[in-house]
Amino acid sequence: QGQGQPNLYGPKQPQAGYPQQPQYPQQPQYPQQPQQPQYPQQPQQPQQPTAQPRPLLAPLVGSPAMQQEVRGIMSELIAALPATYQAKVKGIPLQFQTTNEINAYAGCENGSAFMAGTEGFLSAADAIAQTKATDELFGTQTYDAYTAQVLPQIVKSESSVNPALPAGIIPAQYLANPQRLSRARELFGDVVAFTFGHELGHHYLGHTGCANGQAPNPLLNIASHVIPAWSQVYESQADQAGCVDALDAGRNRRPNYRWSEKGGVILLDFFARLERAAGGGLFNPLNLLRSHPYPGIRIPFVQQTAQDWYRRNPGVQ
Repeated sequence: QGQGQPNLYGPKQPQAGYPQQPQYPQQPQYPQQPQQPQYPQQPQQPQQPTAQPRPLLAPLVGSPAMQQEVRGIMSELIAALPATYQAKVKGIPLQFQTTNEINAYAGCENGSAFMAGTEGFLSAADAIAQTKATDELFGTQTYDAYTAQVLPQIVKSESSVNPALPAGIIPAQYLANPQRLSRARELFGDVVAFTFGHELGHHYLGHTGCANGQAPNPLLNIASHVIPAWSQVYESQADQAGCVDALDAGRNRRPNYRWSEKGGVILLDFFARLERAAGGGLFNPLNLLRSHPYPGIRIPFVQQTAQDWYRRNPGVQ
């Protein structure tokens, strides 16, 4: 009842007590069950570290920046090789040639080994990377637009057509997007890693005959544009070597962006489109396609090489 309110029901009456219930005899105690053995605690699985977002990369602007990027990538590729192969290619100079031809190659000059790439290759790799990055992020079809516009021109006049990305291919609203620019640089590295891993393979596999510690062979000159058909076997071997080297070097550079077979597949798709633009066939007027196996055959070979590598390295995804 509330404080200060009168008791409307009068004094409380005492409650009648109930008789005490009889006590039942105590139940017998059952013997205690033996203690179950304690199994050792299972070790806890270590928690996988949360993947941190990769830092955004600055774009590669101009040929000097792209050349420097290629040199850095080639150093990482060499560092990932077994010691015996490293010794054969360490210190081999890398040259860049001012030509629109899309090419990279390993060769010999006066008995000395060298590596070379063209300005045309750098421009094409940059255009491929920029369009692929745009399509990947924004669902566009700029890679298709680029190849449809540029490849027929290359077929008509290989050395006079600059394969750089034409204006207007990338929609204006995406041009300065920092995620796109960073992703393009990653894909540029992917393409370069496969390409120069392939060319390094020509040297340390003995295809040129002039790598460190090898006697020069005048019959083997990968830099020559007149390459016999049997050298296409060497190209397949170099594809395998380049793919494995890119994967090994990519694994070593984690947590930074990891190179994979993706660069090889992208590049070979570009050459397959170039092949179709030229009319197909095994005998092609384009220098690169004449001296290399058909790109459509090389793609599944590279993919199978990568699958074998992943089986040997199950922790890498």
